[in-house]
Amino acid sequence: MAVRPWVRRSVVLGALVAGVGYARYRRRSASAASQAGMITERHASAFLVRRRVDGSRLESVREAVSETFAGGEPGRLLGLEGASTASLFLDPGGEVPQLIWYVELPRSAIVDRDDPESRVEAAFPLEHDAIGSHEVGVERELLVHAVNPVRPHTATGASDGPLIVAGSDAGVGTDVELVELRLESGFPERFADWFAGLSRRVEAGELDLGSVETWSAEMLDAENMYTESMFLERRPDGYALCQYMETENMQGVYDAYYDTWNPVARSSEIVVGRVLAEPERILEYPLETDVELLAHAVDSSRPRRPEEC
Repeated sequence: MAVRPWVRRSVVLGALVAGVGYARYRRRSASAASQAGMITERHASAFLVRRRVDGSRLESVREAVSETFAGGEPGRLLGLEGASTASLFLDPGGEVPQLIWYVELPRSAIVDRDDPESRVEAAFPLEHDAIGSHEVGVERELLVHAVNPVRPHTATGASDGPLIVAGSDAGVGTDVELVELRLESGFPERFADWFAGLSRRVEAGELDLGSVETWSAEMLDAENMYTESMFLERRPDGYALCQYMETENMQGVYDAYYDTWNPVARSSEIVVGRVLAEPERILEYPLETDVELLAHAVDSSRPRRPEEC
């Protein structure tokens, strides 16, 4: 199982509430993650933008993506000055299919912006008459963002690979996934709200997770996970977690998880089984997701360490 950052931390935080502390919070001087050189949500942010798509014209949209991005420069998909990683997905499921754009921006690119979410919304990288309005009534919050200091500077992972890959058969050298996971109602939703509040305090530099971040960094390295983000979506019909993963190989993520005695990793399966409506969708390989990667791009000098943000 791929142990996601919010799950890694939530296990420890839950234990803290119960009086069984794996790690203690302390006032920040220099975080363990910063000492280890890992970019977190304190240094960079990530966004998801959703657009409705006419379900009868999905193939036309796929063709438009290939025509717009294949063989081109990454800037078109990155969409914004300073953007470092971007992926475009198609979710054909649900009542209304959606295009979903993921984009990563260093804090330096948004720190002086009054409304970065609106700026990102306005920069959606594809125009097509089958694409409609954004999703209404959804409150979205970034919980966790983590970057491996050795992630590649190309979309394929190869040193001489193209900067952008479009289409399902374009030979993507890395695994890029977006998985949506429904939370059970009641306590899991309240727990998610509580954890979101703690994440905001960590992002602001008010709290340090100490050993928890050290263990998380160790797992990120063992899994060869390049970029990982977790969003909480509060929807009219309930809460969901949306997890973005860019990794060398998804099978390797699961292999690394089952081959470790990392204390947070070993505790996470219990938490996942209790808070998710369908835990098997993330606990078992291969991932159960209908979301299809259409295009993926990275900036050739995207940040790898906090000082580069």
